[in-house]
Amino acid sequence: MIRVMVVDDHEPTRAAVVRELGTGGVIQVVAEAQTSDESYQIASKLLPDIILLDLHLPGLMSTMDLLKRLTALRRVKVIMFASLSKASEVQDLLEAGAVGYILKTDPSALLRMAILMVSRGSKNVISPSLPRYVTHLTVQERSVLRHLTKRGRLPAIAERMGISETALNELVEHLCTKLELKSAALLVKWAKKHGF
Repeated sequence: MIRVMVVDDHEPTRAAVVRELGTGGVIQVVAEAQTSDESYQIASKLLPDIILLDLHLPGLMSTMDLLKRLTALRRVKVIMFASLSKASEVQDLLEAGAVGYILKTDPSALLRMAILMVSRGSKNVISPSLPRYVTHLTVQERSVLRHLTKRGRLPAIAERMGISETALNELVEHLCTKLELKSAALLVKWAKKHGF
């Protein structure tokens, strides 16, 4: 049995997930929590195999701090469970220790499959609705995308980033190639659409 803890502050969502995961006999929900503090206290005592973690929780700890503390626990793996998907956040959360990022709008069969994959050692298990390149962007590439979405011409953006305009043009060209986009304008649109 895969021991799962479900953390979500929205009771109807949590109850529906617990009910869904309880069928089939492979996954056992061993705990529930609704705040960041409560989830850490329970998880540190029970040490579930997988924690399904809502992205936005009330409590004293931020999601990022909670994620780092949970993944430091022995053998505990965390799958982020979010209503919204911002490509800009997904990679940050995966780099901070999450092994998956699934959307609440994904079918329950996909959630169950993600849990099974993670229990067997898979990492970077993300919702198919997320952009396919989301887990392949480097920290520098994500930084460039964030800068591009702020107003200003390329020389001003390059100055804010502390690099030459030539270097910025090369980075933009590289990102256009990597993301299969035909122009810098399309790159900016893509970045805005995905929350950068």
